[in-house]
Amino acid sequence: MMKAILVLLCCVVAWPLSAQVSTDSPVDVLRQPGGWEKMVFIGGGTTVDSTPSGQNLVVGFRLGRIMTEEHGPGILRGTFELAGDVIPLDEYWINGGQYSGGIDPVVFKWNFTSGDKVAPYFAAVGGALFSHHNLPPGDTSQINFTSGPEIGAQIFGKGRNSWDIMLKAYHLSNASIGNHNPGLNANIQVMLGYTWH
Repeated sequence: MMKAILVLLCCVVAWPLSAQVSTDSPVDVLRQPGGWEKMVFIGGGTTVDSTPSGQNLVVGFRLGRIMTEEHGPGILRGTFELAGDVIPLDEYWINGGQYSGGIDPVVFKWNFTSGDKVAPYFAAVGGALFSHHNLPPGDTSQINFTSGPEIGAQIFGKGRNSWDIMLKAYHLSNASIGNHNPGLNANIQVMLGYTWH
């Protein structure tokens, strides 16, 4: 009986330590605070239930830093990442082509790190978009603001780098700095990225 209690006690004491054993999986790069992520991405999207309607093509770069150790239970276990995007091309087609570019200085990202080869994530993204003509066309503004959620997954191969697939839903508005603010109320964007760690 005493041996059984001793074995049980050892198991209980050692159980939290088992979570700290290195798994040698590629997802480990997302489990370590202070790690950097550098991503290039390309994608496109369309407005949904919005007037005016339009489509866009986006090309950008993301730089992120893992800020925390893993937290949370089971499949919710993950790390918090703070990132930002630079978007040199965000071409809109609304009554003709409209060049714009921008930045997303706010990317709050939660990496779900319970897997070994795939790490899904959820992010809240906010930024500004600058165009050479008013966007949407009309008596609006050349400066717009974007905000919305993004979900995605980093798919690792044999190394520390990953292919990323992303789906972003966002709202575009000039926040009434223009005379009119029709905005683009609902936009859906699908993107493909490649990340170096």
